[in-house]
Amino acid sequence: MGCLLAAALVSCQNNAGQKTLTVMSYNVGVFSKYQTNSMPGIAQLIRESGAALVGMSELDSCNTRHNAYQVKDLGEMLEWDYLFSRAIPYRGGAYGDGIVSAKPMLAKFCIPLSQGDGAEARSLCVVETEDCVFGATHLDHVSNAAALQQMKEVNEWFAANYAGCKKPVFLCGDLNVYPDSEVIALAQTAWTLISGTNVTFPSRNPNRCIDYIFAFQDAAPVEVVSTRVITEGTADLSDHLPLVVTVKF
Repeated sequence: MGCLLAAALVSCQNNAGQKTLTVMSYNVGVFSKYQTNSMPGIAQLIRESGAALVGMSELDSCNTRHNAYQVKDLGEMLEWDYLFSRAIPYRGGAYGDGIVSAKPMLAKFCIPLSQGDGAEARSLCVVETEDCVFGATHLDHVSNAAALQQMKEVNEWFAANYAGCKKPVFLCGDLNVYPDSEVIALAQTAWTLISGTNVTFPSRNPNRCIDYIFAFQDAAPVEVVSTRVITEGTADLSDHLPLVVTVKF
């Protein structure tokens, strides 16, 4: 149920020639905010979106709330590779973040983030594919100080492991803060916000932006082709809306 830590970092060499890549950030709300099981609908949404990588917040893993390894189930439904990163033990199992990828994951990392004075510990989930490095996280929702510390730890991990990467490096997630917050300012010391500030929450009558996608400044640059929040048919899939960015590199 946990993370398979890669034995070693792969070379982080980008293949020659320009590519187009679509990525998604989605707080899936353990697939049960408004439906008993929204996973089939979310799987169909992912297929139709064109996304090749999806970073997700709020996943259950084999606990008494959902006796299922949710990211594995979604990955198998899509026939994609997958990774779960435990943030906290929960009801006999775990709760955390995850990533599904249309291409095989060459490296997988689960990095614990501190709790501080926040509600709970958090995690950072990172994978590397032949095209890019892609991370997903979910910052604390009650304490600005805790969220700042968690963002600092995220920045430090990527600086230590992927500075100078010749592939694009992305970070996505439900950061639980607004665009003018200290947390986003701290993120932007290391990352470029590529998803804009379109509202993503709540899914019914959305009125705030708390979900984001970034590109790492000390890695291969990307050109944003498009960014969008998917609103059609998504109000009842989760309490957040899916955020999608397409880039060239």
